[in-house]
Amino acid sequence: MWASKTVSRKGPLYGVSQKKRKALRSWLEFSKSNNNAWQKWSLMPFKKYQSEITGIWGFGRWSADMIAIFYLARMDIWPETDAGINRAVYAVFGSKDKANIKKYANGCETVAALYLWEMLNRNLVSKFEYGIKRPRRKIVAITV
Repeated sequence: MWASKTVSRKGPLYGVSQKKRKALRSWLEFSKSNNNAWQKWSLMPFKKYQSEITGIWGFGRWSADMIAIFYLARMDIWPETDAGINRAVYAVFGSKDKANIKKYANGCETVAALYLWEMLNRNLVSKFEYGIKRPRRKIVAITV
């Protein structure tokens, strides 16, 4: 509601830009006219959900992914537009090929993303050789 009242004021206000306040106002308007949206979103196919979220002014793919992960607890979200995820993926896998990487996380995309973010939080990305200009380690499978 604060964003709606201050959206006409130019420039940042308390660290929130005018564009972000406009997006928050759009979110408020959407919320008022779609009371059961949260319940629908948790069950609908991802592309349809994403289309609804990105239809709200100021909300893009990244916003849709974050809402799905942190508010809807969806397990099928791979936040491919997140810069941190892309940096961690490149460090771990030595590749930016999204299709190739997604096959490793298939069925648990959200959990994989959470682990990659935690690697960034703990500054563990530097421990991986992939994506860094060092010779790659040979991976050997151990069978019992």
